[in-house]
Amino acid sequence: MKRVAALLLAVIPTAGLGDERILDFHSDIVVMQDGTLEVTESIRVRAENRQIVHGIYRDYPTRYTDRFGNTVEVEYEPLAVLLNGQPEPYHSEKRGNGVRTYFGSENKVVGYGENTYQYRYRAGRMLGFFDEHDELYWNVTGVGWGFPIDSASAAVRLQFAVEPEDIEVVAYTGPEGSRGRDYEARVGNDGTAVFRSTEGLPPFAGLTIVVMWPKGFVQAPTASERFAWLLSDNVNLLFALGGLLGLFGWYIPVWKRYGKDPAPGVTFPRYEPPRGFSPASLRYIDRMHYDNTAMTAAVVNLAVKGYLSITEADGVHTLRKTDPGPQAAELATGERQLYKGLFRSGAEIALENENHKVLGGARSAHRRSLRQDYANRYFITNGKLNFPGVLIALLASIIAVNVGGGATFLVIASIVAMVIVVVVFAYLMMRPTGLGRKVLDEMAGFTEYLEIAEKDELNLRNPPEKTPELFEKYLPFALATGVEQQWSERFEAVLAAVRGEDGRGYRPAWYSGNWDNQSLAATTNSLTSDLGGAISSSVSPPGSSSGGGGSSGGGGGGGGGGGW
Repeated sequence: MKRVAALLLAVIPTAGLGDERILDFHSDIVVMQDGTLEVTESIRVRAENRQIVHGIYRDYPTRYTDRFGNTVEVEYEPLAVLLNGQPEPYHSEKRGNGVRTYFGSENKVVGYGENTYQYRYRAGRMLGFFDEHDELYWNVTGVGWGFPIDSASAAVRLQFAVEPEDIEVVAYTGPEGSRGRDYEARVGNDGTAVFRSTEGLPPFAGLTIVVMWPKGFVQAPTASERFAWLLSDNVNLLFALGGLLGLFGWYIPVWKRYGKDPAPGVTFPRYEPPRGFSPASLRYIDRMHYDNTAMTAAVVNLAVKGYLSITEADGVHTLRKTDPGPQAAELATGERQLYKGLFRSGAEIALENENHKVLGGARSAHRRSLRQDYANRYFITNGKLNFPGVLIALLASIIAVNVGGGATFLVIASIVAMVIVVVVFAYLMMRPTGLGRKVLDEMAGFTEYLEIAEKDELNLRNPPEKTPELFEKYLPFALATGVEQQWSERFEAVLAAVRGEDGRGYRPAWYSGNWDNQSLAATTNSLTSDLGGAISSSVSPPGSSSGGGGSSGGGGGGGGGGGW
């Protein structure tokens, strides 16, 4: 008997706990003209003084996340709590993504049995504004109750007059994310939308309603209001946008003072490049930085001058050291450094990745030489003036991803925008000096001659005769300025008519590979692009690279609750 009694005592508390439940949950919701909600919840519970000792609590989510990951902070203000028709003390505290409001007092135990709480509060920023309609998408009970709910209902009244037939209603029941239809809904003659569950709701299930009406009755938030809410709800975005504005605040006046280019001078076609400048040096001054095309132009110029030959076989380009002879043209300083670097280990080198150390070293020597000879004299990068911009972007990005909502879509977009601003202004801050501007003007005149169409050559005064030697001499310059195709097109007819002593057509002595005088422009373009591609891929080590639906638990409101 003692064993049976002990078992009964063990079972009784569990049975009693199961009796604590919500007998009825009803919500009266008034949609005000200004878009706020006045909500009164009537929650009738059965208390066994087990979980419901001092009263119940109501969780109300105030922080949501939109589809872009931004935080949305809604308005929520508790107004009053009644217990069985009498005022009841309450207090609220922030918890997680919302507010928990406790009904009752630690100094008081709620009466055993049935008790009815009335909870009145105000909520804002809860309406949805769409192209064809406005709506209230509202989680009546929430899906966070650990108690079963025997009956749930809601009545939604619009403070503004809408014809009942213009109001549409739908609802969902069940756990979060479900689309259960265990409910009844109707719109009364006075425009009140009434909902009622037809089945009891188990723990952690709820009732969610949707009420839709035509546009024009509630003033939708303006774009400025939405933007202000976005910033106030997302401090991280405020830092990101602040950093973006800070960049413009720094760069624009600094660029106006230090980065604006000197005005270009008057240009006219010139038949020679600026005296004393190699093709690579002109490209370096024009671009104000080094690239692989500068190296390609220098290699072709070395070949034209007789210092090396270029062989293409089975897709592999090989550079071979040659004897230029006593009458060879003198090399520019940068070309001399490149030449030494290319053949430091032998008389030939294949443009393959296995030779990346030698080729990369030659490229670096060429770049250093050009920088020493031309940087700061012919152009200024103003690199030091970019440091504050980089610092602003870096600090703003670090703060933005570590406060508030973290790396949301708009924060990431703002960070990307900051990177773009820094990169763009780093380029804009570079400018030619007065001496550099003079060289660029001469270069522009020479480029005008290189790219002029054959039909317009008659407008030139005493142009040089078009010969194979002239074509080869200026081909590296055309490559450096990006007009090699136009330059080649002007010589197609001339070179197609050239015959050597052996009767064969024209072919550069320094090149061995596919060559077609009938399609000279295409051949030249293929040569330079293939050579440039081979250089680009072989100077870096292997592995490196260059740079209306809804569901239960949805909507506003919701949360849940429990006993305390």
